[in-house]
Amino acid sequence: MVSNLSKEAKLYPIVEKWMTKQFQCFKTSQNTGLKHGRIDVVGVRDVGGEFAGDIETISIEVKRGTEAFVTASGQALGYKIYANRVYLADIRSDSFSHDEINIANHLGIGLIQIKNKKCHEILSSPFYVPMISHNLALLEKFALGKCQSCGSFFETGKMTGRLGKFNNLSEVMKTACDQEKGFSFWNYEVGKRKNRTGVRLSKKDDPYDRRFICPDCVWTFYKEIK
Repeated sequence: MVSNLSKEAKLYPIVEKWMTKQFQCFKTSQNTGLKHGRIDVVGVRDVGGEFAGDIETISIEVKRGTEAFVTASGQALGYKIYANRVYLADIRSDSFSHDEINIANHLGIGLIQIKNKKCHEILSSPFYVPMISHNLALLEKFALGKCQSCGSFFETGKMTGRLGKFNNLSEVMKTACDQEKGFSFWNYEVGKRKNRTGVRLSKKDDPYDRRFICPDCVWTFYKEIK
């Protein structure tokens, strides 16, 4: 017997494909597990235009048309701690009722109708400012980090290493420029403060806060150092 979760999971690729095109996402994933929940479909898109590197995160809770609407809506709304926009995608042959649209509008979630393996946006989600730590934890799942120089988000997998107490800036910069990669460094004082006050429980061998410099900033601003 196929479980309810399996039935919903079969809808994830349909919603993910639609999300990528509809919202022009450059990163998407399914069934993303986080500390306080698991998002069915999530995407990241650029929204900063030509003058900023801002991004938006979008979460979609996927249902198969049998769960109580308010229950499903509440679950979708809860993910605003992680994402800028939150949606409920549900199988509906006749779209959502007028009352359901009013409820979604009151709660502040977007609605997506799934019909014949196709998605249709019925109600747009408002914009939310998520909790910073949880939003960055979500972006970490995509290996995305914020550059401390330009403020843009980039793929942190494309880094040459990290700047620490036992190497110097010119060495790290030369390697980064030669390889056209970014690098990371530690914020020791903030990391120590968080550990001392118990804000976060770090691993014993990794007690500091990571920060990043993107490849473009390395090449644009620091290439003369090498």
